[in-house]
Amino acid sequence: MIRVLRSLLDWFTRGYDPETSPARAYAEDIAWLVPPSTTSEPAAWDQYWRDQVSHGLAPPLFDMFCDDTELVGLMARHGMTTVLCAGSGISQEPRALAEAGLRVVALDISPVALSLAEAWDPRPGASERVLNSSLRRPGGSLEYAVGSIMDRSLCTGPFDVIIERRTLQLFAPEERQAALEALASRLAEGGIFLSHCHDGGWRPPANPFHATEALFRNSGWTMFTKPSAGKPKSRSAWLVKWAAQQPDAADEAQGGTRMAS
Repeated sequence: MIRVLRSLLDWFTRGYDPETSPARAYAEDIAWLVPPSTTSEPAAWDQYWRDQVSHGLAPPLFDMFCDDTELVGLMARHGMTTVLCAGSGISQEPRALAEAGLRVVALDISPVALSLAEAWDPRPGASERVLNSSLRRPGGSLEYAVGSIMDRSLCTGPFDVIIERRTLQLFAPEERQAALEALASRLAEGGIFLSHCHDGGWRPPANPFHATEALFRNSGWTMFTKPSAGKPKSRSAWLVKWAAQQPDAADEAQGGTRMAS
């Protein structure tokens, strides 16, 4: 990766010519960065995660914009104890949540990803990237389950909280409703569905795109707005949008959607 970036820099310095672009020469070198186009083939995702780790991309990178401090604090105040992390890959978020005394299940289609996640030896204090250390509690547990989120016979719950980060957006638009419903069937009454979307193409003044926001709204979900104000009594959607730049603070409150960067 460093070799590719250095070549690109030299190319710009010399005066770039599309015919000599190193991007052409190194297209295969960086192809491993692109997630598989399938959401149903474990082998493709096994290879993807092997490639990420072999190129030095470890869990802390994938958890860079994951902060569960508000969520866990809210769960503690309302006696919520169970979490399903759907499509968690090699993330260490499930481990951090278990350290907060919660009963956590990590579900992913890739057995390689979950094996890597389970075997990962984090540095001391690594979980503080995800969760404030003051929220650690004894009694938590973590289970890894291999399978598709579309298989409703797996991890049936019900769970107090379901977390999916950049997973539903990988489904084709015509498949997202079914995928969302498959996960929602595992959510307890009064539970929270945290859906995190990454909009890599966002540019102001537009709002970052969230792949499932319209699906939640059209299905009549209560949109979660302010953790400090308490939890809705009905099942609620807590939407997290991430973009390359920080959206304006006014956008954060608009439409009951929580923004993050």
